[in-house]
Amino acid sequence: MSSALEWHHALPSAGIALLAAILLIVIGMPAGLGMLAAGFLSVVLYRRRCPATYLTAGMGARLGALTGALGFGVLAAILALWTAVRSGKEIHDALLNYIQQYAARSSDPHMQQVMEIFNTPEGFTFIMILTLIMTLIAFTIFSSLGGAVGAFLLHRKDRP
Repeated sequence: MSSALEWHHALPSAGIALLAAILLIVIGMPAGLGMLAAGFLSVVLYRRRCPATYLTAGMGARLGALTGALGFGVLAAILALWTAVRSGKEIHDALLNYIQQYAARSSDPHMQQVMEIFNTPEGFTFIMILTLIMTLIAFTIFSSLGGAVGAFLLHRKDRP
């Protein structure tokens, strides 16, 4: 019985789980919940590929983190392609429109300050970088949590 992740099996498991999460997110599931599901599913798929591997919650979390990192990579690639085909002004205007819609629904008094910062080139760059960093962290945390829970629950199921 093995106790280490076999990365050549982990990567396809994480990739397939990520595709399922993308589908769930596209049909309306919140991204955090989709990444949680992706982490859980990556453990299920990995266990199918490597049934003799003893998966601890920590190993499940690492597998989930891999899934989250892949998810962020896909998102970053999509954003890079979007940036390549669109002008900077179009991107800024589209994001500004999205933030204005969010601000209209928000009761946060600081939202107007965010809007003013976002209208400057430096503020736009800062907010975009901060958003990407927060997205990477959130994807990794949610997917890791899903992987850890998956490994824990599936390990309990195997106990006699």
